[in-house]
Amino acid sequence: MERRKRLENMKIGIITWFTGPNYGTNLQAIALQYYLRKAGHKVEIINYEVTSSKSKKEKKSIFKKIAYQPQKYVIKYALNKYSKDIVSRNEKLANAIQNYCSLTSKISNVNQLIDTCNTFDLLVCGSDQIWNPNWYDRFYYADYDDIKTRRISYAPSMGVNAISNEVIPEIKRSISKFDMISVREEKAAELLEPFMKSKPSVVVDPTLLLSEEEWNNLFKKRETDLDKYVLAFFLNDEMTHLKATRNFAKKHSYRLIVIPYKGMTYLQKADIRADTGLEDLLNLIKDAEYVITDSFHITVFSIIYKKQFFTFQRFKEDAFTSQNVRVTNLLKIANLTSRLLPYKSTTIEEMDEINYDNHETELKNEIKKSKDFLKKAVEKS
Repeated sequence: MERRKRLENMKIGIITWFTGPNYGTNLQAIALQYYLRKAGHKVEIINYEVTSSKSKKEKKSIFKKIAYQPQKYVIKYALNKYSKDIVSRNEKLANAIQNYCSLTSKISNVNQLIDTCNTFDLLVCGSDQIWNPNWYDRFYYADYDDIKTRRISYAPSMGVNAISNEVIPEIKRSISKFDMISVREEKAAELLEPFMKSKPSVVVDPTLLLSEEEWNNLFKKRETDLDKYVLAFFLNDEMTHLKATRNFAKKHSYRLIVIPYKGMTYLQKADIRADTGLEDLLNLIKDAEYVITDSFHITVFSIIYKKQFFTFQRFKEDAFTSQNVRVTNLLKIANLTSRLLPYKSTTIEEMDEINYDNHETELKNEIKKSKDFLKKAVEKS
């Protein structure tokens, strides 16, 4: 009885991304902490930001992302017209983490990090692309000799199809210290298997651990009086994808709402929502007739809310840094690969509407397996 009580009241530290103007980063952090709290644990996110890896470069402010666009008129137009909205959006995202997550005290150096990690009963590394080998950092594996706390991983993504030889020794060392390992994509499991005694488990993104009802309780529904609309969100600003989206909305006489992210997305002839926070985002997905995106997490929430959607490949398939494997794996599990549009697509062809009654069984099974893995990994003595 005492052991059971101890396992149900563990102090758990999460190592993940949780800062920056990225919807998916925030939502996955909120989801994993919520789920572990619901299981009766005291959970905090380790409040330490890596400053020496490529992940820092990936998390530039939206101003810098726009500023690096080659089209000078895009820079001037976007910054002048939408600067206040962008600041508002970033403040909303930062506030969401403060409101929905518990963080440790700010950690400023490695010694503090080690001391903090050793105050927990368990460390959970994940989710998001914290294990992407293109910006490897030992922090995302809690790979410090003086950390004595047991560690597991839940759904970190590697996001790639191959690991460069130069980083393999570091990854082999880092994963050797884990009690149990799971990853988010089948490809990541294949990449790590040669360095382990057995193949890692493949689990769903933390956002899928919560039901539609739980997300609705977290982020309340707000009624809108908008006409029927297509919601578009693109991490890339590939012009052929943007044009195909505009044409699709026009063909169906739907309003087009764009949540902008990169340069050219700010210049669309559409209803531009640059100040969209998490609550706004989820409400816009819920009420959309169609969602069109190249984002993994926007695709996830399109499925959670049972929306009609299309997802463009974000990268050319043969690109070494391609992250297409993330969304491909998700749509395969959900039996919705027909909604994946190749990178070279210039149009969005008509398809029968998704009948989610025919697509839920396999995904529900994967969610159950993922919950079972997490329970077993957390409670392992």
